[in-house]
Amino acid sequence: MIGLLFNGVWSQYAFAKAGKYQHLYRLLYIHDLTEASLQGLKAIAVPFQSNQAAIRERKGLIYNFLKQGGKIFVAGDSTADWLDAQWEDRPVNNYWWVKDPNNPPVSQTDYSHPIYEGLSARHACWHTHGVYTRIPEHARIVQTNGKGEVISWETNHYGGTLFVTTLDPIVEHGIQQITHLDHYVDKLTEWLCGVKPEGQFEMQAADYGVAWEND
Repeated sequence: MIGLLFNGVWSQYAFAKAGKYQHLYRLLYIHDLTEASLQGLKAIAVPFQSNQAAIRERKGLIYNFLKQGGKIFVAGDSTADWLDAQWEDRPVNNYWWVKDPNNPPVSQTDYSHPIYEGLSARHACWHTHGVYTRIPEHARIVQTNGKGEVISWETNHYGGTLFVTTLDPIVEHGIQQITHLDHYVDKLTEWLCGVKPEGQFEMQAADYGVAWEND
């Protein structure tokens, strides 16, 4: 089971409650995060649009989870207040595959990493939210953009595995605006917990208090 940090963003909720993923992800409301709520988890996912200030207040729980050998995946923006790295905002290019499909925001990817193994260049990158201008000395770079700036990095320095990226797979998959993200998210999920999701992404009507009927 993977714990998904959650702070009320509907796309985070939609992702974790989708039938394809709901048996693999457990929503963890950030303001209620405790040592007990992390028990039995194999990994934690910190999605884009997380409450960085609330995470900072609970960073001891995060690093203790790593110390015990867990995996943590951090996506999108972040803050040096709890992560030993410097993230900087950059304009998001949502249109590169139309205007310049041979020049994606990420130019170099280590496809030997389990998350990226077997993915195409497009499935490994859709757009990025900023770059890392500083990462820990003990970290290894997994993805860079055309300027050599760091997009994704990983370290085992804290006991477990910390993987950090400026991509935003969980939120975008929850929105279902980019429909090919099951390639990335399924590989990510399997890497985090050892189970590969099956089937199609579908939202459950009962989770939203509505009754959907087919015409």
